[in-house]
Amino acid sequence: MDSPKIFNSVLLVVVLIMGTCSSISLHFSEDNSKDLISATCNHTLYYEVSDLQGLADIALNVSIAYGVETVARIGDLKSEAKGNDTLSSCLDECTEEYSDAVENLQEVVEALNTRSSETVKTLVSSAMTNSDTCEESFEETPYASPLVDRNQYFSKLCSNVLAITTLLS
Repeated sequence: MDSPKIFNSVLLVVVLIMGTCSSISLHFSEDNSKDLISATCNHTLYYEVSDLQGLADIALNVSIAYGVETVARIGDLKSEAKGNDTLSSCLDECTEEYSDAVENLQEVVEALNTRSSETVKTLVSSAMTNSDTCEESFEETPYASPLVDRNQYFSKLCSNVLAITTLLS
């Protein structure tokens, strides 16, 4: 699967753009995560453009793009499943779930701009539930989900959005 490689490359580029950071302790805990972000930004070449809001926006945009890409992948799988009503039905469910997830994440953009942390949390959590529901649609069928890795990766991306936006509040 090339998608995680693409998104990891994008994130690497973002880190490089933010600047070169030296000797930062990477211990993530609730107590020092804000200090880590501040320390990271303080060690960048362009501190004025390095901010947590920007990082949240990037994480959100990566999640949205991956959701959109997943909808397209489901469409490809559906084309391959012609004549298999059970598999097509599961994939239809996944298309609906991921379309809803992308819509929820697009609404997060405005919620982030207005600093509505509860709305962000609700919408991102809902998007994660959508990917879980997609996966569950295969449970009572003889077919293994062809989207296991995508569903897990999407949930991880959304979890990152939640973690970063929690630091904003």
